[in-house]
Amino acid sequence: MRKRRGVYNKWAKTIVLNRKASTRSHVPHTLLFSEKSLKSMLRLYQMVYVKPNAGSHGDGVMRVEHKNGTYSYQLGAKKRSNLTWAQLVASLTHKIQGTKYIIQRGIHLSRFKNRIYDLRVEVQLNEYGRWQITGMLARVAQQGMAVTNGAQGADVYPFRSVIASHGGTELVRKVASQLNSMCIECAHQLKAQYPFLTELGFDIALDQQLHPWILEVNTTPEAIPFKKLPTLKMYKRILHLRKLNARRT
Repeated sequence: MRKRRGVYNKWAKTIVLNRKASTRSHVPHTLLFSEKSLKSMLRLYQMVYVKPNAGSHGDGVMRVEHKNGTYSYQLGAKKRSNLTWAQLVASLTHKIQGTKYIIQRGIHLSRFKNRIYDLRVEVQLNEYGRWQITGMLARVAQQGMAVTNGAQGADVYPFRSVIASHGGTELVRKVASQLNSMCIECAHQLKAQYPFLTELGFDIALDQQLHPWILEVNTTPEAIPFKKLPTLKMYKRILHLRKLNARRT
């Protein structure tokens, strides 16, 4: 199968999704990294995520907080606390080393088994050339971790069981319906900008009121997480459409 074309610029994708009010309400406030933007974002939200603009697998993602007059950040399982503003900026600048980073409003994630989680929603062009959700799962972070990526040790759970833990089958239907309309609308927006796209993997946070936030849109998502579910139905469907779309492009 030929190599899939993707869009790896997080900032560019954020700009596309912010063009419509209906999708903008699901995109966390995001700015390009600078000392000035970091200060303003921490003043607004107290907790932010600093991410490589072109990174993947959660590599280099830092959770930064301002609490009780001091600053802290977490990278992987490592934390630095009780920093002054000057110490924070110096440390982050050293980590970033001139690479382009973005700052994203921190979402206080919903929890499952007392661990934070997010959702991966797979959207593909189907046999009729229409966008369709072909997979949904939850990625539950290891205790004490700030990110939910599988590469960072997160566990995979069925979407239904995690959402049902908050309010039963009616809530599962409600959240699934909301995600469907949101992701399909975003897929249309992104394809209008990047016509070669045939598959998208949405990383979606649910806050503590279960409002969905689009943390990232992967344009060459991996199917492997779906192989870890109790049934391979979604995994097989994703691979089937991936092959079909590769033949069509």
